[in-house]
Amino acid sequence: MVRMEKEQSHNSRKRHAGGSLSYLFALPYLIVCALFLVFPVISIIVHSFDSGLNGWFSVVCNSTYVRAFQGSCRLAIWTTAEAAALGGLLALFWAPKLSKHSWFLAFINFGAHNGGVSLAFSFIATLGTNGMLSLLLKHMGIGMLADFKLVSLSGLHWAYLSFLVPFMCLIFMPAVGCLKPEWFAAARTLGSGKLRYFWKVAGPVLLPSFFSSTTLVFLQAMGTYATAQAITDNRINLITLQIGYLMQMSVFNRSDADILSVLLLFIMIVATCIYDVFNKRASKWIG
Repeated sequence: MVRMEKEQSHNSRKRHAGGSLSYLFALPYLIVCALFLVFPVISIIVHSFDSGLNGWFSVVCNSTYVRAFQGSCRLAIWTTAEAAALGGLLALFWAPKLSKHSWFLAFINFGAHNGGVSLAFSFIATLGTNGMLSLLLKHMGIGMLADFKLVSLSGLHWAYLSFLVPFMCLIFMPAVGCLKPEWFAAARTLGSGKLRYFWKVAGPVLLPSFFSSTTLVFLQAMGTYATAQAITDNRINLITLQIGYLMQMSVFNRSDADILSVLLLFIMIVATCIYDVFNKRASKWIG
């Protein structure tokens, strides 16, 4: 009896030491999060009130900033709708085939993370005014890209789709992969076809995951900065470009950048809450 108590106390000390050691290993990560996430957010919120409520009122009533929010929301909703549809279809088609075509997973993983300056350069070199494809079609007498402007919302739309479609496919594919073959076999046994199975079984199961993935795509589109800035050089009025310009170039309107950042953060928090709601509903079926 005494020996068992000694062993239990020894095991509890080992578990306590292991838990303390895991917290110690996590300490560098927590420090990085505090330095680059928590403290900057607190600083932005505090400095957004440097001009008082009058600063907030002037920013909210500023037509330039209002149009920036409108342009960002319009571009984000536009690209999110198309990326959700195309990425969802790709996930439905390729998820059952990944065991034999693992290269596709590597391909969409690269596409989902291919953004920023490198993506902007590839679009400028291909579809810009003096881009390879633009000059080639012009030389061949094909006016397909005669009215196309890369430095516009429609031009950014194609650049956004190039990484949002693979991103949607990448994050939605695990949910599609969780569909059990037994469900389809049971539906076929009951006389159901593929369309009815998808409408009655697979669709309701995948719908929460689809909406949660779509919300993440919207967050990605709404917060994109590097790609838009590298392509347009601040010639398009988007909220992320406005914040970047005020942070880097403006001396007198720095508080405006903080206020715009807080407003954008509020939109992101609302979208994240929507994602959390759909994700909890999805976890009931797909674990």
